Amino acid sequence: MGLPSESLILPDSTRPEDMSGEPCDNEPAELDRQAFRERGAVFDIFVGTSVGSAMAAGFAKNLEAEHLERGTHEIFVRSRSLRRPTWPRYSLLDHKAFDRSLAEQYGADCRIEDCWRPFAAVATNLSTHNLELIRTGVLWQAVRASSAIPGLLPPFYTPEGAMLVDGCLIDNVPLAPMHQLKSGPNLVVHFGEPAAEMFDVDYSALPGRFELIAAMLTPFRKKLLPAAPSAVNVLWRSLVAHQRYDTLPAGPFDAVMRPPVPEGIDVTDFDLHTEIFDASYLWARAAIDVLEAEGNPAIAAILATGTAATKRPPQLAGLPREARSG
Repeated sequence: MGLPSESLILPDSTRPEDMSGEPCDNEPAELDRQAFRERGAVFDIFVGTSVGSAMAAGFAKNLEAEHLERGTHEIFVRSRSLRRPTWPRYSLLDHKAFDRSLAEQYGADCRIEDCWRPFAAVATNLSTHNLELIRTGVLWQAVRASSAIPGLLPPFYTPEGAMLVDGCLIDNVPLAPMHQLKSGPNLVVHFGEPAAEMFDVDYSALPGRFELIAAMLTPFRKKLLPAAPSAVNVLWRSLVAHQRYDTLPAGPFDAVMRPPVPEGIDVTDFDLHTEIFDASYLWARAAIDVLEAEGNPAIAAILATGTAATKRPPQLAGLPREARSG
């Protein structure tokens, strides 16, 4: 009997700064995966929430870091997918460009069942008030449903009539669903907020609507506005306030890693992809070495999957996926 499969779990990590802001860079997750792959680890299943589902979907398609970086730039920078305000009837942002970009990057007709590795996206089903684990269907639509930030983007509606929004409302770090899907070691890569964060804001200094309009139209007065989070930032913090990263249902074979954001670089600095890549990659390599030296059981189990993979019958290794699974 072989070792249980190894999984990579990517939670949501978006932290919008304003209505035209971008989600944070999830690419360090790819560098963590790359660091493990260099040590021979093999990931067999991927699960993600929100922007984490977008990265996990790329992994399931067996895309390399360069491809994922280009896709991230196309979706969030060049196409300005989340910088298109609309009349707030269904949402604050126009979702059409976002949908087009996702379809182009993942393939308009590519289904989850067509991916090289099993994949699941976590969404919140507002029709049944339950977690929705999307394991079949069109890949880009699963990512779209999992990342439908309430208020900013319209919900995704299924042909059956289910209303799906961002999975972070129920499970921002889908470790529990992964435990239900499989046994064996898991790698969780997340960029959660610190346990506590204080704000140096004088409540009485928050302007009324006319003061705010006047300040926004005058550059020097705009700089004097209180440094309080934006409405979208507050909305997002509220959506994930129930999530506690220090109380994850992690077992002895669950490795939880949180790559730091490089000093002087904000998580919304998409033009600094190379710096984020390099820093996260080096951090992941060093972290793996330290945890391995400490005898961490989760890291040992993850690295052992690579050893098991090399023992597969050679006649199967070179066959197409269809032949191996037939």
